Amino acid sequence: MRKRKFAIISGIVLLIIVLSFSFAQRSYHYKKTQKVTETIMKTCPQYEIEATFVPEENKVIAIQNVTIINNHKTEFNELYFHLYPNAFKTFDETPFPREDINRAYPDGFAPGFISIKNLKTDSSAEVNYEIEGTILKVVLPQSLKPQNKLVLTVEFESILPPSLGRYGYGNNTFKITNWYPQLVVYDEEGWHKDPYYDTGDPFFSEVGIYNVSIKAPEDYTIAASGSLEEKLTESGQAIWHYKTGLVRDFAWIASEDFETKEAYVGDTKITSYYLKDDETFGVKALEYGENAIRFFNEYFYTYPYDDYSIVAADFYIGGMEYPNLVMIGVEFYDLGDFLEYVVVHETAHQWWYGLIGNDQIKEAWLDEALTEYSTALYYEHYYGRGIARQVFEQTILNPYRLYESSNTPGPILRHLSDFIDWRDYAATVYYKGAIMMKDLEGRMGKSKLQEAMRHYLTKNLYKNATTDDFIEALNRVSGVDWTEYIYNWLMSNEALDKVA
Repeated sequence: MRKRKFAIISGIVLLIIVLSFSFAQRSYHYKKTQKVTETIMKTCPQYEIEATFVPEENKVIAIQNVTIINNHKTEFNELYFHLYPNAFKTFDETPFPREDINRAYPDGFAPGFISIKNLKTDSSAEVNYEIEGTILKVVLPQSLKPQNKLVLTVEFESILPPSLGRYGYGNNTFKITNWYPQLVVYDEEGWHKDPYYDTGDPFFSEVGIYNVSIKAPEDYTIAASGSLEEKLTESGQAIWHYKTGLVRDFAWIASEDFETKEAYVGDTKITSYYLKDDETFGVKALEYGENAIRFFNEYFYTYPYDDYSIVAADFYIGGMEYPNLVMIGVEFYDLGDFLEYVVVHETAHQWWYGLIGNDQIKEAWLDEALTEYSTALYYEHYYGRGIARQVFEQTILNPYRLYESSNTPGPILRHLSDFIDWRDYAATVYYKGAIMMKDLEGRMGKSKLQEAMRHYLTKNLYKNATTDDFIEALNRVSGVDWTEYIYNWLMSNEALDKVA
């Protein structure tokens, strides 16, 4: 009895020491990331948008004030903004593979676009500007010097196409995503004026803060990025007022047919928006999102926002991530098990895309492969290794081997314009990238890889990271140089058996 009592006491003391160390580590990381957050919040773009939704005309009328601080050593004579809706302006250039056109436009093509009605700075009446495709060039009346700021006011209208892609409307929902003039990223490579490619997620953005009000008919429910601060109703119209923390975009979805269910994980409210006939799977989607947030909070980093929304939408592609919100195609609400996979995958993107960004045009693997690997971790946590292995084989390994059996595999690390099609992109970026991560786990050890991913995330929180940043995290945590290993996987044209 005395030995046992001593062992118990020793165990308790050891547990206290371990927990104290763990708390100290988390406290250190929290203080460190909090300081980074405060610095970024003072210098990032700040968007104030007043929007009016006119569903009978399939359009949004808005005025946007964006405050921009020049954080670079370069003096700017012009600024650039993405006008993504213009990608939907003509049939020939609409951003869908030709074989998908009938799925993207089941009722036929009609244009979507954005019109700039007026543009001025806080120091001038009007500003000269040029539009070329999806890029707006703003010629500044005065140079924007380093550490100086300006406020740019843009009046615009966004016309929604009858598209079941990311931007547009279907039978039940209006998807107002990538809908406003968004500042183009500027870094050591210059301005990233990338077009809207028809493969992958052709987006690259810095974090900003958004203060958005949306006026809409009161019979519409709106799901949006950020947190709802206030909702006012008057004369058949409702004004929804949202504010965000540091996020990379602001998206919203409107419908007359939404119903909702809510749950909490810690301080985060999770809301499932589903169509009226889909309550069973709407509740399931909520459960899957709740489980995913809880697991990723513990495994990687606590989700730092007050709200997270899982939204059913007329979206033929499957699922799509936005800050604080994911869009799930309505057809998946009849597919039980696959609904879980899609919800978990898109939720993982709140970490790999949301909290830590990357150039999705040049290095898409950084968010997609890490997201697929995170999804595999979720299944292992909740269902055990056996089921997790089956899911990984069915969703990742077997589809990749099938693709490889009749195609020459290309490198994982490629520019979006270099992929042949969506099958090529999915097979290499998603599948082969996830296989690489599982192989890395086997060589490095699961706990070490977890530690490295945490380091990668916290060091680059709210920033845009690169492949070399990921390798730096691996090297620092393990004490081993993984550069050759990672680039061998990323750049290899060899079959899987010759790479692993």
